Amino acid sequence: MGTIYIYFRLRSSNFRRVRRLLEERVEVKTKQLTEKNLELEKLSIVASRTDNSVIIANTEGVIEWVNDSFYRMTGIPKEKLINRRLAEINVYNNIEKEINEAIRGRHSRIFESNITTTRQGPLWISSTLTPIYDEDGLLKKLVVVDTDITSGKNMQSQIEHSLKEKDVLLKEIHHRVKNNLQIIISLLNLQTGYVKDENTLKTLKDGQSRVRSMALVHEKFYQSEELTEINFTEYVEKLCQFLYQSYGDKTHRINVEITGETIGLDMDTAMPCGLLINEIVSNAYKYAFPGQDQGRITIDLRRNNGKVKLSVTDNGVGLPFDFAFDKADSLGMQLIQALTSQLDGELKLSHENGTSFDISFIYPKQIPEKSKK
Repeated sequence: MGTIYIYFRLRSSNFRRVRRLLEERVEVKTKQLTEKNLELEKLSIVASRTDNSVIIANTEGVIEWVNDSFYRMTGIPKEKLINRRLAEINVYNNIEKEINEAIRGRHSRIFESNITTTRQGPLWISSTLTPIYDEDGLLKKLVVVDTDITSGKNMQSQIEHSLKEKDVLLKEIHHRVKNNLQIIISLLNLQTGYVKDENTLKTLKDGQSRVRSMALVHEKFYQSEELTEINFTEYVEKLCQFLYQSYGDKTHRINVEITGETIGLDMDTAMPCGLLINEIVSNAYKYAFPGQDQGRITIDLRRNNGKVKLSVTDNGVGLPFDFAFDKADSLGMQLIQALTSQLDGELKLSHENGTSFDISFIYPKQIPEKSKK
């Protein structure tokens, strides 16, 4: 009897221990399922109530599930989407290409599509297509999340339209300024017909040349597709053509060469640079090659380490050995100094084998921090 009693006591103890283990396991599983249910509930709320539409498709691109936001966004009922391929619903642009790229790259693809809906007319959506893989790395699902970006696109279109209007206005301003400067050139030209004094006549012609160099800057901006900069190398070529015509009695024996690289400059930089070249080249035509001497004027433009270097060199008779800018009393030399200062540039003058003006300045100019605020 005692043996049987001990046996049942042991069996009872084992049963209690096993029951406690089972209860603990059930408690753990219950907690895990509760947490998963809470997570699924949160995901369900996000998927069903978010403003973003969500589509889940199988590995073949066949739609298995769609949230309510897709209908609110596109006006297409869910029942018309289930079991149809993503490429068949006429919502996404190049969706098959995006699917192939996402699967090949094993990462999400972001792309835009535009459609016309029956509910709200033209619609722009931004889509994120994500391939989902299982633990073995095999493709399991395709998830597409869409966001309505129509208002942003409309705003962008309005901004672009406004910018085009401003571009047209700026071009018109450049055109009118250029025409007004041309009128001034014509008036100066008429005035030369009544001037008998040689020095006064030269002064008027110099004034014409300076105004023409300014008018040409506005003409180039008017003709340019981009209003921020002009091709300054093309500008120099055109300016030299004008100077060639102005000094026609000398140009047959003086060759002008433009070397270096193509450089773009904005309005505030192109204007003083154009006037600088006009002054230096004009002085070379007038004084560097007296008599019947053959000559060469070289204009070189280069960009280096955030700076633009402008060099105008001639192989003429050169300036006097004791020449100094600070003692120069001619308007042309004073203008060269003033224009270099306007550019915040550095001017170097060489007297060897003719005359060389080397002007370097930072471009584009750095905007001071106080000016940005």
